[in-house]
Amino acid sequence: MAAHRSLRQARDFIRAQGGEISPLSISEEEINPEAQDDASWQAYPLESTASCYPVNYAYPVDSDCSEFSFFEDGRQRTIHIGVIPVTYGQHNALIPVHYFVVAAVILKREDKQLKVWQQPLIRQGILVERSLVPNHYLLEDFERSGLTVIDTNTQGGDYYQLRSRALQRAKTQRLEIENDLIRQWRQSDEARDHFLVVDGTLMNFRDEENVRRCIGVSKSFGTRYFNVSENNKIMRMGEFERSWTFQFHEPDDDIRLGPRERISWYLRLRRRPNADPEFGLVRVEISRAYSDEASELAERFSRSLLSERLPTSYPYPRWDKHLYPIRECENYLSSVMPSIETINASVKGVIA
Repeated sequence: MAAHRSLRQARDFIRAQGGEISPLSISEEEINPEAQDDASWQAYPLESTASCYPVNYAYPVDSDCSEFSFFEDGRQRTIHIGVIPVTYGQHNALIPVHYFVVAAVILKREDKQLKVWQQPLIRQGILVERSLVPNHYLLEDFERSGLTVIDTNTQGGDYYQLRSRALQRAKTQRLEIENDLIRQWRQSDEARDHFLVVDGTLMNFRDEENVRRCIGVSKSFGTRYFNVSENNKIMRMGEFERSWTFQFHEPDDDIRLGPRERISWYLRLRRRPNADPEFGLVRVEISRAYSDEASELAERFSRSLLSERLPTSYPYPRWDKHLYPIRECENYLSSVMPSIETINASVKGVIA
């Protein structure tokens, strides 16, 4: 109900500003996936890079050996729903309006059942360049009526820059609610003796106290941190093997100046013949606070993560990299977030 009300308000806002309803059937996340730059030669190994390391994990004997009980994921959806034509002097411009919805959830495993921990966090509204909206009084009226309006804070009226900025602002909103939910978990009594497995990199999170009890697992990466020969060892790891642990800066680098630091390693969840080099390959991150224990924790956490790879989510895309509880987080979030089809139908007025 909250989503439908917010969508109706977004539709009415565009019309009230003299704009046009023009929803797309694809999200900005699909049009503009995140790209990563090659950052080779930037990592500092904490173990020998002479070879990779077999994890002390034997299937199927160890298939239920995981120590993890808590799993977190966040999702975002950013949909172009219309444009507002504006004229300033002799200049005409189209201001895109995006509907966004972001959500985060933590699942807790009890008696081998995954259940929602406390409540998921959901935020939704519109993204627009506030300074370019023609009627600010109308904008404020919609905000008072409950519509969340996030300013994209973009200089100028370039249509494509405004769309790109909307995607960035949606990501910021998602990270904010993920941080809030992780903080709630960290401050609970349950966090004292547990770690939280988080989908994706921990580099986006700046709250170091939150990160201290988190284990990030990235399914996507386009960055090479070692020379070609060493990277090749990682790409050719066997099933149930991990790379050496490493950190992203030299020990004497001054990370107080802004750069974030994490301890990381690669892990091969599964392998099969004729598969690409990244099949079943994930990258794990933990807090920089554990640099002195990196080898021990990499072995311990890798063993548990290998246990979490089953049951598989085949034939779901990237099933080879999925941890089952994280896939269940994704399924839950999909069930509570409005779909692209629902967003389109609502802003068109098909759904009242």
